[in-house]
Amino acid sequence: MRQLAGSVLVAVLVLAAASASLAQGYGGGGGSEPAQPPTPPPPSAAPSDAKVVAQLRTGIEHARNAAGSGAMAGAVSHLGHVLNCIEGSRGRNFNASWGHVCQGQGDGVVNDIKGLRNAENLMLVLESANSLAVAGVRARELGAVQSAARGVGSLLQVVLDGLR
Repeated sequence: MRQLAGSVLVAVLVLAAASASLAQGYGGGGGSEPAQPPTPPPPSAAPSDAKVVAQLRTGIEHARNAAGSGAMAGAVSHLGHVLNCIEGSRGRNFNASWGHVCQGQGDGVVNDIKGLRNAENLMLVLESANSLAVAGVRARELGAVQSAARGVGSLLQVVLDGLR
């Protein structure tokens, strides 16, 4: 339980820092150089971008479902959907018994995000979401699973916002 609480605290801190950095335009550079508009991804990256966005949206939806579930089995199942979307079918923690709601959308966010604009800066947040989802599906209390799901959904939203 303490490990899950620690994971949730770390996720919240990462979320707060990432949100503040993105909102204030931090992310390297600095000084008094004029801000440059972001470079659009090359045309070849567009399909991967669409895949990542689809998987993130599905993951966020199922994180909300997990957080709102009144039953342990439903909460774990929906959070398992999120974990499967994050890692893809070849992921270390992929579990087919949860169902793969992102099947056909891509190969997992952690795989499909590589090479996209701002992906390197978002990996810490994505890895935190993944770790928190793993801790959440292993939790033994409904409240812990629901809390983890809320944290995972928020972290995935930061990743989605960071891709724009």
